[in-house]
Amino acid sequence: MDPDEAAEWCKAQGGQLELSVVMDIPVGTWAEEQIRLAVAALAPDQRGFLADIKVNPETSHTYVLFEWRKGVPVCFQDVSIQLTDDVEVRLIQPSKPRGDSANIPASSPLAMIGPEFIAAIGDLVVKCQRAHPSYISFGYRKLEKFSGNLPTPAGEETFEEWVEQAMQALDEWDVSEAQKKQRITESLKGPASEAVRNLKLSKRDCTALDYLNILQEVFGRTEKAAELMYQYEHTYQKRGEKMTEYMRRLDKILYQVLLKKGTDPTTVDQVRMRQILKGALPLDPVMLQLRTREGNKELNY
Repeated sequence: MDPDEAAEWCKAQGGQLELSVVMDIPVGTWAEEQIRLAVAALAPDQRGFLADIKVNPETSHTYVLFEWRKGVPVCFQDVSIQLTDDVEVRLIQPSKPRGDSANIPASSPLAMIGPEFIAAIGDLVVKCQRAHPSYISFGYRKLEKFSGNLPTPAGEETFEEWVEQAMQALDEWDVSEAQKKQRITESLKGPASEAVRNLKLSKRDCTALDYLNILQEVFGRTEKAAELMYQYEHTYQKRGEKMTEYMRRLDKILYQVLLKKGTDPTTVDQVRMRQILKGALPLDPVMLQLRTREGNKELNY
């Protein structure tokens, strides 16, 4: 994939070129969650989202379109990056549209239009696209089916697996609350669908997070928020465990804490980073990089 193809892909997903990067992963098929955790470990202070994935069956390469809300992190602006200890990926920066300013006469009004104006128009177009129903329903990552039946039917996920994906999706979906609720209900059936239906009958102004909360009460873990928070704060990286695997274990517990309202959703990133700095092995490569950036000082969050 070249920069022009990356740009076309980004546009098709409604993304912004200057905020996006395509990663060319040369080995095997990576799960979305595995990719998110690897990226989060490399740029823990910048939140991004996985816009789309393509797999080339002929070369076994996986192409990942990733977008950040506040700009591409510095470590992802090079030609390649070490995604994990044993996997280096090529980075493809989507090409920006090429203007042919040489053919515009100096007296033309177009020559007097500054880059700020053009950027503002571009932002306006993107906002209009995002507000259009065809954009809202196009290209989003759908949740797996969940019914709440036990044992878990073939083709479905357990509640812990499903709600983890749902929490991530709520953070990524840049749509209205009504659209978020619709997307969640699309993935539900059986007892799970009935639980949400009963909630809507008793609470007319419920949110998408309310849907997850009621499902947590019916199908989730029985521990109290304080018990889960204690478990979270005493979860440490195991010897030989990769940082991405450790972060995944932490997030599974953290999502349960959030659903039980054991922590403020606005402080999730701080809570996650604080526990990573506390619980990670001191000789883990990611921790060594963090300490190097901080001049080998003790890391506090």
